[in-house]
Amino acid sequence: MSTAGSIPPPVSWAQRNDLVYVIIDVECKDIEHKVTENSFTFKGINALDASKKYEVTLNFLHSVDPEKVTNKNIGRCLEFTIPKKESGPFWPTLTTDKTKLHFLKANFAKWRDESDDEDAGDSKDNGMFGNFLNNQGGDWNNKFDDFNVDDDDDEEDSDDNIPSLSQTDEDDETGAEGDKQKKPAV
Repeated sequence: MSTAGSIPPPVSWAQRNDLVYVIIDVECKDIEHKVTENSFTFKGINALDASKKYEVTLNFLHSVDPEKVTNKNIGRCLEFTIPKKESGPFWPTLTTDKTKLHFLKANFAKWRDESDDEDAGDSKDNGMFGNFLNNQGGDWNNKFDDFNVDDDDDEEDSDDNIPSLSQTDEDDETGAEGDKQKKPAV
């Protein structure tokens, strides 16, 4: 993966149906990168500590289109947008490596699952209430019918039917808050 004196940078990745994001999560200078159909190579020097040299090669699980690769230097990271050669099923992993690479992690901020792509047809994104708000009818008065709440304002809110918790509560009810009457001792 890396040559002597260099270490792999922290790398995160995400995918969509037709592309893969590879993000180098470190601020670098003297950047060199190369994308082929089957691999991604990156070299750079840490912008804050020139003694740290980064180098990594990722062998992609499937083919990509190296001609259409774009990149952005966001300052604290470098983001590479790499189109997949064939749009289709999501990759279970980014690389062909059988072992987990300690520097590679999923970037869930950019991640999109296959099930998310099915929902992409909806123009509204209502978060966790998406299905609730998009149900047929759209009548808010019927959304909470299962709570059995009466809209009758005729009934007076009263605590009269609530039983007391102790005998002293019953004794205190005879007077107002400030002038509680004491019951004579028997």
